[in-house]
Amino acid sequence: MIHPAHDPDPEAVYLVRFRSLVSAVRVVEVRAEAWPARRVVEQHEGSFAEDVLLLRIEPRQEVPFPLRLHGERPEDDSHHERVRRASRVFLRATALVEARPRRAEQTFQALEALFEEIGPDAAASMWLEAARTFLALGDEEHASRALRRLARLARRAPVSAALLVAVVTSPRHGTILPGEIVDVAAEHAGSDAGLSLRLDVLRRLLEAGRDVPPGTMAALTNAAQASEDPAAAASRIDAAFLGCFGLVGTWAPAGEASLVRARLQALWAHSHASGDHGFRVRNDLAAALRTTRGALDAARLAALLDLLVPASPSDDTSLLLDVTRSLLGALARENDPSAEDICVRALLHLADVAPTNLFVHANEIGPALADAFDNPPSRPLLAALLADLDAASRHVDPSRVLSEALDRGAGARLAPAETDPPPRSGSRTRRVRSLARWLPTPLVTATLAALAASAEDAASAAVAAAPALAFVWALRLLGLAQDERTSPDLAEDTLSLAEALAQRLDPRLVTPSAVAAADPTLHLAHPDPAALLRGVAVARTSLADPGALRPERWPAPTLPGLSDPRDARFVLLAWSLSTLDAREAGTHHLTFARIADATPLARAGAGRLSPSPLALRGVSSSLARLTTTNLLRVPTADEPSLRDVVLLCAPRDLAEAFARDVGVSPRLLVEAPAPVPTHVDPTPPLVPRDLPFPDLDPARPLTALFPRRTSRNPALVPARDPALPRSPVIAGHIVSVGPRGELAVTPEGASSPLRRVPSAVRKDERYRALVRGRRAERARRHEAARLLEDRMISATPLRADELAWLLDDPLHASLLSHLVITTRPRDPGPPRDLALLWSWERARGLGVVPLDYDARWIGWTDVEIVHPARLPDAAAWRALLDELSLKQALPQLFRDLRGVPDDELDSTESNVLARRLVDAAALRRALTDEGFCTGPGLATRTFVHQPSDQNVTAWFDAGRPPWPRDAAYSGAFGFCDPNGVALAFSSVPRPLVCEARASIDRALARAAPRAR
Repeated sequence: MIHPAHDPDPEAVYLVRFRSLVSAVRVVEVRAEAWPARRVVEQHEGSFAEDVLLLRIEPRQEVPFPLRLHGERPEDDSHHERVRRASRVFLRATALVEARPRRAEQTFQALEALFEEIGPDAAASMWLEAARTFLALGDEEHASRALRRLARLARRAPVSAALLVAVVTSPRHGTILPGEIVDVAAEHAGSDAGLSLRLDVLRRLLEAGRDVPPGTMAALTNAAQASEDPAAAASRIDAAFLGCFGLVGTWAPAGEASLVRARLQALWAHSHASGDHGFRVRNDLAAALRTTRGALDAARLAALLDLLVPASPSDDTSLLLDVTRSLLGALARENDPSAEDICVRALLHLADVAPTNLFVHANEIGPALADAFDNPPSRPLLAALLADLDAASRHVDPSRVLSEALDRGAGARLAPAETDPPPRSGSRTRRVRSLARWLPTPLVTATLAALAASAEDAASAAVAAAPALAFVWALRLLGLAQDERTSPDLAEDTLSLAEALAQRLDPRLVTPSAVAAADPTLHLAHPDPAALLRGVAVARTSLADPGALRPERWPAPTLPGLSDPRDARFVLLAWSLSTLDAREAGTHHLTFARIADATPLARAGAGRLSPSPLALRGVSSSLARLTTTNLLRVPTADEPSLRDVVLLCAPRDLAEAFARDVGVSPRLLVEAPAPVPTHVDPTPPLVPRDLPFPDLDPARPLTALFPRRTSRNPALVPARDPALPRSPVIAGHIVSVGPRGELAVTPEGASSPLRRVPSAVRKDERYRALVRGRRAERARRHEAARLLEDRMISATPLRADELAWLLDDPLHASLLSHLVITTRPRDPGPPRDLALLWSWERARGLGVVPLDYDARWIGWTDVEIVHPARLPDAAAWRALLDELSLKQALPQLFRDLRGVPDDELDSTESNVLARRLVDAAALRRALTDEGFCTGPGLATRTFVHQPSDQNVTAWFDAGRPPWPRDAAYSGAFGFCDPNGVALAFSSVPRPLVCEARASIDRALARAAPRAR
């Protein structure tokens, strides 16, 4: 129980006693918010509220769907009949979600019109509940489609803005929201509230580490411009971005998050021009980032460094130094060349602006450097980095050498710094990184030595030692020179070395088998040293514009059916390279499909564009002869892309040869336009204004615009129904309850009931309500058992008046009978004064039987249903039940009391239930029935234990299959506190551990694959 002052949105929970016209008692626990709807349902089943008892105050909960629809118009009978009819079909549709999701979706779609008759909000709530049902099984695809249906409904029907705002702000589906539902909710909420909605969705996506949908930044910009005060709206956006500084998703290396980082970089730079205020903002951001830094991988740490490096002045390098150390630690575990480059750039920046800090922290940075570059391919880069660090830090104190200080801190594990002359432009590290991109490590070392000495001598020695390896060396040097990322002076030097190697090669010694033995990644049918010399000449002509040799800049022939030169270039590339991958070409499969439909020269499939040989049957292909010896693909250290294409002839020669093959004029070639520099940040430059403080809750304005009902605006309080008492006489017949719980109909004045119910009675609405009430008893039994089990697990006492009410209800009375209780529930320590609940009477109270058979009446008193894990001697109580030939309707003494093995008691997770093969969707459905909250991630269930005053959450890894309904293996389970801190099993009360394991075990048994 909580006090209203401790929770901003409390809700009362009542015990309501209902009585039917046959005097049958039904006791139900009802929440205040659900009372209007629950009263209508109970009246429909022939029961009317007789009395009310306040139990406790708890945090407010949402009224489940479709029950809450009954509370909208309590006095409209036709409305309730439509709700009942639609609810029956809806429940049948939800039963199909686990095994037949597509059929369930079709049923929901057919149901939309039925719920729309009730009201637009009812139809919207139906789609919302459908999405939650799919999401509970881990089916994000169908859940997102259901929310898109909701967005379409809201565009054509007057769905309330409050409902749409609740959908978007709900944490239950905040990471799968499609852009359509966010847009329509923002439109309905208004400009200011819509901006808050978008910022809140963005924050939740970044907090969960999910991809930000494309167009999010553009939508935020448009929302700010459409507001009444665009400058204030832009400031709110900046504040929300600064509030996301410490979130994991903000530093995702690609996607829409890069636009968020571009804005953060501008704000971070602006903070240095904002004086003391900017200093305070930077301190807040640094503190938030330090708490999240440990959760960032190498790619995210590299993205963070990319923001900090250009904007950190010489007096603010502590954060930059900390992140650099973290990235070095991540590089020791991961291989990420791009992150390695950014780390090198950060270290060089630190050596330039704050070399003293590097000297002070040399004992920490040195070992991190040794671990991060502890592999042979990284050794040349490390040597170049150390030389560059010495050159950058020498202006502070020429007598101190930074590389030596780092090597001492690393325990002499760093390689000596590079002693070769520095390049004419750029740094040593950039030169080594360019070489390592195209050359293996031994050839990197050999190339550096050749560039420092004489190219002719190195070429002669290499050709004499291994001609095939020399050919591979020259070919890779040529690819390096044609790469537009290579500096012009390095490209010129490598071309000279490649030319010297090619001039000295004997074609008879360079065979395909020898080349394959020297470099297994190359597969050349006709290795030709003379073609290498032609390639050197072609590369020299493009030194001023290296990008001119890239396949994206080749001339395109004019092909029939293709009006876009880019499409014609794709066809040329497909014929030249034998196949063209959509990802390497920077496009998608739909473009290739459109090209294949427009021309018979190519065919599309599986994200690739391939040549169609039948289109040029009987034509002698000059392009094939040209590409055999003049076009090569040389694998590099980067991801596969069109940058690994090495040309030994001019691109125009390839385009003209292909034009001749297809029968078009070689003169009608379309040159590719020169590349235009683009900027990833579409936002306008940062205008001078006050730098805002970080906003950690951008959805705060929504609380005032769309307030929830609180204790100051309470729900209806349950009260006695004025229709009581009601007569059991229907159409001259008395209706009563038979000995087996059946309805008996006796004519007035008769002594025995009729065998058949008269038509007049059967058609009477009061009798039909009683029949519906009897049918609902099975579902109510499950609800009653769950209520008493929760009381037993949490060790919550039953008050005397509450217990008397429950025992008036035959259903609760059958469950409470023969349970072990304690009459001193609030005493500390193990339970005392234990007894078996045997009988009860209104005048004498409870009749109990202890272990010594001393049966007695104890009156009406507070009791507690004792969990068997807390019983001092559970075996003795089991023996007592056996001697008395009793069976408990509510399992208590014979519950599963298995916990975790003794060797896992001090652990925070247990694998005792792991590695079990289950149906993933069936497991999540079974866990939901056991009280767990399920979804794409971990399944969780909250437990409360009154004696220890603990509130813990059990979590279970239900498996992560590729598709929601595939087979999966179960994972570990454990406990955490309300703040998410993991708890050892020894610190969790034993009843909670036993119940968590038992419920998970039952769910696993239900979800096990059945033998066919």
